[in-house]
Amino acid sequence: MAENEIKEEMENTYHIVLLEHNLFIVWKPEYNLGVPIIDEQHRGVVTTINSFHYGMQNHYVKEMLLPIIEMIHDYTRIHFKLEEDFLEKCSFPNAEEHHELHRALLVRLNEVGRQSMIDNDPFQFMEFLKQWWINHILHEDINFRNFLLSTAGK
Repeated sequence: MAENEIKEEMENTYHIVLLEHNLFIVWKPEYNLGVPIIDEQHRGVVTTINSFHYGMQNHYVKEMLLPIIEMIHDYTRIHFKLEEDFLEKCSFPNAEEHHELHRALLVRLNEVGRQSMIDNDPFQFMEFLKQWWINHILHEDINFRNFLLSTAGK
């Protein structure tokens, strides 16, 4: 095989490897709550988590750790405020409980983010993000969707 052919094959392989990196979270229609702005913000959180995951796979995550922590923190504060206002306007019976969950998540976000920076360990923060997605968005926020569906047309 000629040198040019080997180089071309290596470049093609590299591009295939880049394309094969899976997303950490693949957005599914059942994740939608039916509130466009909240759904869009949740997709934004997923995009950030997937970007962080990609950085971990490609070994430049340590450069991303602080910016991702700051981005998630700022984005989450904005998102939680909007979501809480919406829950109150809809008379969601568990609005205060949900608000408390948000407060606890922000405290935990700060703790885990700080510890990840101290330990220079991005895996701690990724694990937190994964658990947040699974436990809060896929369970707690889905309760809100179920409430909206049960009260639609009343």
